[in-house]
Amino acid sequence: MSLGIIGILEHLGAKFKQPIKIHRAYLCEGQAKVLFGNAKDYHHLGKAVDISIDNVPLSDVFKEVESLPEVTGIGFIPQENHVHLDLRDKEREIWLEERKEKQPLNQRQREQYNLL
Repeated sequence: MSLGIIGILEHLGAKFKQPIKIHRAYLCEGQAKVLFGNAKDYHHLGKAVDISIDNVPLSDVFKEVESLPEVTGIGFIPQENHVHLDLRDKEREIWLEERKEKQPLNQRQREQYNLL
C-alpha cells in the first residue's frame, strides 16, 4: 500500500474522528482482472482505496477527499456506499459510478448528491 494513501487515510481519520471502513484496497493481479477486466489498475499498484467513514455522510467524505490536491482519481459510488480515491500519475479525474457505469461527474449530479 502506498505511503501516500496511508497518509490520506490518517488525515481523514483525524479530520472526522471516526473509524474508516476500507471496502477495497490492494488487489492481486488475478483479482484485479476478475473485478475490473484489467490486471493493472491502481488497486493492483497499491495506489487506490475505496472507503466510507462511520457516521459521516458519503458526500462529506467525497468533499474532503476532493479538497486534497494529491488525490488525482476520485470516484463517488453511492450505490456501494463508498468513495474511491487513487494517486494516479495523470491529470485529475472525478467521476460518478451508477449501476456499474462510470461517467464524469457533472454539475447536476453534484447538486443531486450534495457534492458542492
